[in-house]
Amino acid sequence: MDIRINHRHMTREQKTNLIEAILRLKNDTPSVLRPGRQNRYDDYVLVHLNAMGGPDAFVPMPHRTPLFFPWHRVFLREFERDLQRVANDPSITLPFWDWSMDGPNNPFTPGFMGGDGDSAQDLSVTSGPFAAKGGRFEIRLSERQTGNNGLRRELGTETGAHLPNDEQVLAALAKTPYAPGPDSWVNYCEGMLHDPVHRWVGGSMRLASSPNDPIFFLHHCYLDLLWERWKRQHPTSEPYLSAGGAAVLDRQATLVFHSPNMPAPWPGNWTIDQVINTENLDYTYGLFTSISTCAPVPPTCEAEPADRQVHPPR
Repeated sequence: MDIRINHRHMTREQKTNLIEAILRLKNDTPSVLRPGRQNRYDDYVLVHLNAMGGPDAFVPMPHRTPLFFPWHRVFLREFERDLQRVANDPSITLPFWDWSMDGPNNPFTPGFMGGDGDSAQDLSVTSGPFAAKGGRFEIRLSERQTGNNGLRRELGTETGAHLPNDEQVLAALAKTPYAPGPDSWVNYCEGMLHDPVHRWVGGSMRLASSPNDPIFFLHHCYLDLLWERWKRQHPTSEPYLSAGGAAVLDRQATLVFHSPNMPAPWPGNWTIDQVINTENLDYTYGLFTSISTCAPVPPTCEAEPADRQVHPPR
């Protein structure tokens, strides 16, 4: 059983192994969807891009529907399994970011996710393993065609964008039912917890091709964990509900990740019912009881020096 943890509890070696696996997917692993035109990491960008519309869009779409949580759960797990395969290291798991920027909670450091974008360089990230100057993280798929093929960020500058705090997370966790309705768990969570973080990070995360920024996976892992917390907090509520009686959204429906004219991004199929529990996908979460205040960092975890932390304005 794989165990996902808060990134702040990762050792330096674990962070290095994760980053190297991401870079192998990005540079050394052939694409399944467009062989010779992109690499395996880019396949995940393409799947998410098609999940938002365009000529290769598929239905039902996972955004603004009850499918949001189960669809992204499989998307994350397949990415995680690809990381393990390319690194030949089953110990690699996706960490989560709880949206805190205090001390070691901040993932935007030169030794991990890299820093902010430079406004003088079209918001290109200039530090860390995914910086354009390193030559190992070229953006190949994006709706924004400007000639800049580097990862872009604009941390904390968009008006109205925010990183959810504990009170907002607790307010979301109190919402029932799962769906439907604007005040349901899935709709409230997507609108009040998910969307503002994409906008707060800005740049590449602001687009439908948002998996171009590796922070996407840490952000969505936390949302996935919050679904687990929500289920435990409401044991008498249905863990998943469709909207309007649509058969394509009920628990026996098969999750869709590609249009009929596109190859499947990975083998296998899952119904919604099969992925409601993380154990069915052979993973769980550590430090389960915390919201965003975490237990002390284990002695084996090497936090980056304070003078190397990146603290953009909130």
